Amino acid sequence: MRFNLENNVLSLFFEGELNSYNADDVEKEIEGITDQQTFKTLNLDFAALRYVSSAGLRIILKLKQKYDDVHVKEASLEVYDVLSMTGFVNIMDVSKALKVVDIKGAEVIGEGFFSTVYRLDKDTIVKVFKRTSDEHQIERELKLAKQAFVAGVPTAISFDIVKVGDKFGVRFEMLDCMSLKNAFVKNPDQYDSLLDRYVALLKKINSTECLDPIIPDIKKFYLQKVKEIKPYLDEKDGDKCFELIDNVPDRMTFVHGDCHFKNIMVQGDEFLLIDMDTLSRGHPIFELAALRAPYIAFEEDDPGNNEKFLGVTAEFSKKLYNDLVNKYFGNDDENIKDKIALVCYIHMMWWTLTNQRDNEKRFNGCKKRLENLLHKYNDLDIGA
Repeated sequence: MRFNLENNVLSLFFEGELNSYNADDVEKEIEGITDQQTFKTLNLDFAALRYVSSAGLRIILKLKQKYDDVHVKEASLEVYDVLSMTGFVNIMDVSKALKVVDIKGAEVIGEGFFSTVYRLDKDTIVKVFKRTSDEHQIERELKLAKQAFVAGVPTAISFDIVKVGDKFGVRFEMLDCMSLKNAFVKNPDQYDSLLDRYVALLKKINSTECLDPIIPDIKKFYLQKVKEIKPYLDEKDGDKCFELIDNVPDRMTFVHGDCHFKNIMVQGDEFLLIDMDTLSRGHPIFELAALRAPYIAFEEDDPGNNEKFLGVTAEFSKKLYNDLVNKYFGNDDENIKDKIALVCYIHMMWWTLTNQRDNEKRFNGCKKRLENLLHKYNDLDIGA
């Protein structure tokens, strides 16, 4: 039996079948390895295991009883079904082997900073994560999406987590769809209709009640953002940022947190969300501040960003954002937009500090704009 010991994790690699004919020999082999190694975590890699019998299950149970931290990795569907039916998935961590998806030649129908969306066939798309290498983080996003879907937020129905080369992805059933961005670009005559539906989607999200404790509170996240950028602000400005955010009314309604038009799929008359890792609950000001970032804020210190990232001109992005906010509130109130911008620049300073720390031009530009707005407003009341 092959094994590997790295960072206090001992991995045992099983092959073929684990049954009554070889169980005793396999158990002795395992004991010979584990008794000679010092480790904290034991991983049982089942990627090459085709079958496990009751005798094999007894070996797994003994290992679970002997060691505190035991995991089964890469179980095939057949082996996973056995572990599920016999209750092992309830007493230990068991992960299924992921289906491998080939995207060679697949059409790109959407792309963001963290992921790219490909059409696999007429019925299926796959969202491939560029930077996420943690399967559990993706599973968390799918759980958030499930909670939103059950609550009535229009989200695409996901099939499963897949492997795409050395990256992870999620398969979705999407019939005859395109991104909302492409819908705007390809159908300029439908701008007003698409805008109305976009605003309706935002209002649907921001008015849908969220009572599940799994959904995080976005205000707490923003207070943490303020804490991280405070060392770069004047003490009074840092304190005021904290006070303004802390005084934003609590809401038990959804906030998507990244609802730009590349994260929305148009399927017939429906708008469906496919990116849910930023899903949270809270006040709509956080939703609109997050929208201002890709549509306006990134462009301010990086001219051409809108065309590179969004695939549309800065003029179109600015018009779309302003039209969205105007229609969302039913008026053209610059004070509302300024207060949303204030929250946006808190986010932008934190985002740059976290993801592009060396971009001093953007960081300092956002800081200056934030300071100007802090001296102008004493509350974040936007009438929502």
